[in-house]
Amino acid sequence: MLLATAVLLSSCETDVFTPSMEELEAEAKTTNDGSKSAMPKLFQLVNDLRKKGCQCGSNYMQPVDPVSWNTDLDAAALRHANDMYTNDFFDHTGSDGSDIAVRVTATGYSWQAVGENIAWGYRDVESVFLGWKNSPGHCRNMMNAAFQHMGSARVGDYWVQAFGRARLVN
Repeated sequence: MLLATAVLLSSCETDVFTPSMEELEAEAKTTNDGSKSAMPKLFQLVNDLRKKGCQCGSNYMQPVDPVSWNTDLDAAALRHANDMYTNDFFDHTGSDGSDIAVRVTATGYSWQAVGENIAWGYRDVESVFLGWKNSPGHCRNMMNAAFQHMGSARVGDYWVQAFGRARLVN
């Protein structure tokens, strides 16, 4: 099982909502391998972690505000998960040379900060979440107070979390 993390902070308002678990479950999609999307559970696990705070490697991360679900970040995560699955690779750089910043920008999300966690080989949401939680860099992404939005996707055994903070509109 593999994990990779990337954080990109840069200067560069979007449609944001915080759905109920029932709404997320209703929107859950079937992935290419026929399994039901585990994204509602992952969203809940990330926000539970952010609420409690946790140890990320040698650093204790204080509790932070929850993230809101964002459809643009969800689309960016799905694009990358599909790309890795279809083209049989595992990397933050897409087969077209794109990185998280390019993929998020392509959705129309006007961002101030973005980050990404990817994983491969995990069969369920609990194990991928624990893998990310037990990896200091991934854990820091999930606990990063700069991030206010999240989207995620799973295609086959490829998992992607996209995090962002929208650019402030003056």
